[in-house]
Amino acid sequence: MISCAPIEKLSEFTKFVESLPNEFMLSRGQGGEYDLLPSSLRLDKSNNRTYSRMASHYFLNEFKISSHNYMKFPDINSDYEWMVYAQHYGIPTRLLDFTFSHVVSLMFAVENAFEDEDNRDAEVWFLNPIQLNNKFANRSEILNIANGETLNLDSYEGPVAIKSRKLNERINAQNGLFIYFQDTEYPLNKIVDESILKRLVIKGEYKKDILSSLYSMGIGFTTLYPELQSVSKDIIMKQSIQEYLKAGDE
Repeated sequence: MISCAPIEKLSEFTKFVESLPNEFMLSRGQGGEYDLLPSSLRLDKSNNRTYSRMASHYFLNEFKISSHNYMKFPDINSDYEWMVYAQHYGIPTRLLDFTFSHVVSLMFAVENAFEDEDNRDAEVWFLNPIQLNNKFANRSEILNIANGETLNLDSYEGPVAIKSRKLNERINAQNGLFIYFQDTEYPLNKIVDESILKRLVIKGEYKKDILSSLYSMGIGFTTLYPELQSVSKDIIMKQSIQEYLKAGDE
């Protein structure tokens, strides 16, 4: 079981990040406490796959067939890059998003603080991708699926960190990359130890405070999602923060 450190303030998050070894260069923020599994491998309440293996293959193949008229990148050649592209548009894949930006991960963890009625705890996971790839692929670097090297990611013994071309604006804005999972339901947090993965918990009752602090530093929805809809969400969030802070002063 990977231990966790609970925080209540942005300054405590910063202190935690500053104490991390440099090798823990990747992170992922989650609005609740969830196992680290990509969308196509997650389980339902009965502990069965939400999507069957056949369905996952079907989703990706149908996306390949139907997307060409709308694509900005018609030169996608590998299934791995197709997964990167398709996941952005809602197709379940075996990719789990991570980022080089720990502050982006924190924003992901608390972004819905004003909509979260039960004040559940959030979390940020920190990953050492080199140690991960050493463990499961005997490789000492993040694997680049776009550099022309022939890779069979399913031949490795466990999840591996990969990077690709930045095929959409969100990947670029979020400084993102991915962990590729083989066809297995074993969560990353259940198969590695603290030499590879560390966890930090954000106490639910303090998520609004941390979101307010992030906003004061210029971090908002447009930071994560560079699109017009995010402008509207930032306007609404600004009003929610102002009302929250005003109520705290009364």
